[in-house]
Amino acid sequence: MSRELIRDWEFRQTESGDGRTLEGYAAVFGQRTTIRDISGEFTESIARGAFKKTLAERMPALQWNHGRDPAVGEVPIGKFVALREDSHGLHVTGRVFANDAAERVREAIAEGAVTGMSFRFRVLRDSWVDERGKTITGENVTRALMNGRPLHRTLREVQLLEAGPVLTPAYAGTSVSVRSADGAAHPTLSAAQARRTLDLLKAM
Repeated sequence: MSRELIRDWEFRQTESGDGRTLEGYAAVFGQRTTIRDISGEFTESIARGAFKKTLAERMPALQWNHGRDPAVGEVPIGKFVALREDSHGLHVTGRVFANDAAERVREAIAEGAVTGMSFRFRVLRDSWVDERGKTITGENVTRALMNGRPLHRTLREVQLLEAGPVLTPAYAGTSVSVRSADGAAHPTLSAAQARRTLDLLKAM
């Protein structure tokens, strides 16, 4: 089984009803994103259908900070109630639990203190092409990444493990916001601000 990976994604908490409904797109199909991880730097996109099999097998957990907060632990802060692929991407709907731990996270999102969301997954099937559009496989991928060659990866099939809000996103460029009952959006960090914050935290 391949190693577990994390990607950021756009998400929005909506104030419908009691204000505990999370709804948005966990991933957008065909959108190129620059990825920097231990493999190197490359661009990546998700193909339509990548989540089809995993959605039929299990519902991912809805966790805070990937279950790494010692005060909350791996206990889910809510539950996803619907996940589906459409022409745009992976649409998700979840409900945040009405307990103290989950309420602290919900309030932090509402106040703009938490601005990132991520999902954790394993890659089951992918494909790589170089700057000329030529398909490359196996050790040639590793060699090209080590040499800094521009590569693009397309995720064809993934196993979705869990998703939820995070304090420090692994990648800049995404945000999370909450809309109040009057429809006004609370401010979120810009991509540049998120990157600067992440760089400062890494330097600590």
